[in-house]
Amino acid sequence: MPRKVYKSLVAVMWLLLPASALEYWRGWDRLPARMAVHFNANFEPNGYTSREGALMLGLGIMAVMLILCTVAALAAYALKPAASGPALLISYVVLGFIWFGNHSIIEFNLKSQPARSELVGTISPGTRNSPTVVQLLS
Repeated sequence: MPRKVYKSLVAVMWLLLPASALEYWRGWDRLPARMAVHFNANFEPNGYTSREGALMLGLGIMAVMLILCTVAALAAYALKPAASGPALLISYVVLGFIWFGNHSIIEFNLKSQPARSELVGTISPGTRNSPTVVQLLS
């Protein structure tokens, strides 16, 4: 593969970073303040962070992996040109998986209903008028 074409294909990988940022930007006003970012085997959320934390985590992981994949792809082209095609393909698959993860987290949080709890209500320990809080304040 010609050097210019290969470098262009490596550069195109970097479009995933602004694409992920654009997805966050488009849904920013509709994203909840507390976002689910980690899920168990049943795809139920079990890890949360703020909107800003989700943005930094998602774009940070994408940026680090872009750097690693770029270095790996260019090193493969320089050291062993026969391995450069598979190295580029693996880079695209890995980065696509990370982009899909970011996309899925955004979509989940845009479409999910607020978490319901048995503690939420008029006798919730978190409300100001609940008997538990009133007793503690007395």
